[in-house]
Amino acid sequence: MSPLIFSQQQESTSDSESTTKPQTARSTIEEISVTGERTTYSLRLEIECAETEAYSLFNDLNSNDEFDVTCEEVLYTGSHLPVRTCMAAYLRREEARQTQNYIQSLSSGSLGAPGSGALLDRVSVRGEELEKTKAMEQEMIRLAIEVQEFTEVLKKLSELVGALEARTKN
Repeated sequence: MSPLIFSQQQESTSDSESTTKPQTARSTIEEISVTGERTTYSLRLEIECAETEAYSLFNDLNSNDEFDVTCEEVLYTGSHLPVRTCMAAYLRREEARQTQNYIQSLSSGSLGAPGSGALLDRVSVRGEELEKTKAMEQEMIRLAIEVQEFTEVLKKLSELVGALEARTKN
């Protein structure tokens, strides 16, 4: 088999002009990409990366440090699965305040006033926190209108979340 290869090499070196053109044509083979369907797990990872990118950009662009969003893995009591929680700085402070109030009410023997529980939800956000939430939403809208990069990141995140929702509905 090696004499055959040797003879082919001799032919190509002796007739260099005629072989140069076919080799060039062969070297311009189009690239073929095959992409499979995303798994639910990979979609969730992409969403996490897109959230991190969006919040990082928002933190750099926004005008108020209280609006800076941080994400962390939270392990709730009774669970072994961490949950990713993203929250603005002012909401984290309010959650900490409410948690301290709840713990103090337990040590005093009472269950505390309604809404003084350890968990912060949209219903318990009132007054100043509600006003800050509205202001933060307006800031996000303003930045999405004014900064094309932020708009693209939000669009990408929205598409990924939509793809995940469509997958989990079925």
